[in-house]
Amino acid sequence: MSGLFGTNTSNAAATATNTTQGDLSKDVALSNPPEDSISDISFNPQRDFLAVSSWDKKVRIYEIDGQGNSQGKALFEHEGPVLSCCWSKVYTIINL
Repeated sequence: MSGLFGTNTSNAAATATNTTQGDLSKDVALSNPPEDSISDISFNPQRDFLAVSSWDKKVRIYEIDGQGNSQGKALFEHEGPVLSCCWSKVYTIINL
């Protein structure tokens, strides 16, 4: 019998279990991860920072080192779930 996209449903389940995990060798485990679901992530284009927004009303900033380790650098709390995060497209340094 054909499945939704024309595949045999008995083979589709076996194929899905083999391909959904993928290669995890370059994944980074987050120290102090969000307490609820992650809604968005954004890598900083200038530095090795990762912003993570979540339904726990927080945005966390992590520094990712060359070995794939993470260290929390900042935490911003909000009044409701944070659905998106991004880095500014403008990067300037002000010397005081």
